Amino acid sequence: MAYTYDMCGIIGYVGFQNAEKIVLDGLKTLEYRGYDSAGIAVSDEKIKVFKAVGRVELLKKKVPALSAQVGIGHTRWATHGKVCEKNAHPHLSFDGKIAVAHNGVISNAEELKAELSEKGITFSSDTDSEIIAHMLALETCDMSAAIENVGKRLEGATTFLAIKEGENAIYLRRCGASLAVGLGKGENFVASDTLALGKYTQNIVVLSDGECAKITADSVEFFKDGEKQIKKPIKVKRTVPKECSCHMRSEIDEIPRALIRTYKSIVKNVDEKLIKDLKNAEKIVFCGCGTAYHAGLYGKDVFERLLGIPCVCEAASEFSGVRFLTKNSVGIFITQSGETADTILALKRCKESGAKTVALTNVEASSITFEADKTLYLNADAEVAVAATKSYVCQLLALYVIAKICLGQTPSQSEISALVQDVRIASAQSLYEEKIKKANLFFIGKGLDFVTAREGALKFKEITYKMTDAYQSGELKHGTIALIDSKSVVTVIATNPQDKERTAASVSELKSRGAYVIALTSIGDVGASKTFVLPDCKDELLYPILSVIPLQSLALTTSLCMGLNPDKPRNLAKSVTVI
Repeated sequence: MAYTYDMCGIIGYVGFQNAEKIVLDGLKTLEYRGYDSAGIAVSDEKIKVFKAVGRVELLKKKVPALSAQVGIGHTRWATHGKVCEKNAHPHLSFDGKIAVAHNGVISNAEELKAELSEKGITFSSDTDSEIIAHMLALETCDMSAAIENVGKRLEGATTFLAIKEGENAIYLRRCGASLAVGLGKGENFVASDTLALGKYTQNIVVLSDGECAKITADSVEFFKDGEKQIKKPIKVKRTVPKECSCHMRSEIDEIPRALIRTYKSIVKNVDEKLIKDLKNAEKIVFCGCGTAYHAGLYGKDVFERLLGIPCVCEAASEFSGVRFLTKNSVGIFITQSGETADTILALKRCKESGAKTVALTNVEASSITFEADKTLYLNADAEVAVAATKSYVCQLLALYVIAKICLGQTPSQSEISALVQDVRIASAQSLYEEKIKKANLFFIGKGLDFVTAREGALKFKEITYKMTDAYQSGELKHGTIALIDSKSVVTVIATNPQDKERTAASVSELKSRGAYVIALTSIGDVGASKTFVLPDCKDELLYPILSVIPLQSLALTTSLCMGLNPDKPRNLAKSVTVI
């Protein structure tokens, strides 16, 4: 089944501690999943709901001191209804006795809403999610049966939490969007991301589609289709990053250490079976969304060059167009969060063709890890800024190391140490100039440098909201150069000596039409207005790791100079897509 996934975060707590404090703390951690609005519902003698438009900090100011021991919360990325307080979750049922926090999009919402309206029920919001609360309130059975009855009538992604007046329990059902239960002593937790649970417990149960649970302070009951489910917890250790003024800056600074962890993780976990599958593959397909897609483009080039195996790279949303997959094909699916809906669906389609599947992710026990035949972890530590930085660079290194291992040339620790030193040097480059804030910005490159240009342009768009794009340097004269004038700033990435002549010609053409050209290069002077030199790299296939970091910093500095928040750009969320 194809789902439409919402980009929200949900959390619940029941136990001996102050529920609203635990829930608000969890919402702060989950805020990267959506920050249009936030809300909590707690159950004391009656259910009390508090909502705020904007960030969780604004919600905290509206929540009084309470003594409730059960509560649920939600941070929203809007899909149905504008951003306003009435559309924030949790939503109450018509009788005020049930509160629901929902992560997903109900595809048959209009049909169900019409049915409820015929019964005289009026709606307080414009959302699809409110439907769930009303439907639960109409059920005459106990809540465990009710969530199954209602859940089976909902189509689409319909993961939700519910609390009922008079019961110190949270009821939940997963369908589509991720959900994990955290087990404690005298308390239990539930959240859409295990990162929000890491402060409280490492004992995690990840639910599968269709599974439900009732959690109280002292027990957790899992069930599906009315039958009890036995679920064994797994150990998941995740640490919430410390508060800082700019997570994106911190994550760029972490890149050298993250690369070392990724190298060790890949070398340890690439086994003989995976090597055999890759070396014997008739075709290797790389797949991802956004930044992960760009990592796949890099992987395609590297694997073809080193292993001589035909490869393709496809955006996950377009994976249905991939043809000629067989049991001798291998799909490599790249997702930082492990929850990207399009990527998970693409992996499932790949498996249906008989092909072998590999997940490359940064998050242990994420949804994709339960679907793939083999999972490799970046081990880059948590990344919470919406714009991916260290995870992208670690994805590149992981793909490079996998290919080299298959070739029988595993990079040595000293080679990685040398790369890390080069990364530190490249990270010190500052491309920013004041004119960039008002300029029309372009990124150009050739071959792997074009992949870097695409990622640089994406970063810039994500956090500055300025229209920019990437182009192949040799294609400028075939249309794009019509956009160039004296207001243009062009960043050229040039790391292949064989491309120097053509790159220099492109730079000359750009400058003759008034453009200001910034060169990020390892091949010497290409005639740019300003040149930044990258350190010499032992293997030219590693230059994309070095050259992308100054572009990440360029986007970050521009965003900050424009007075924007690079960690939480408008209209975006960290770890979801829409199918």
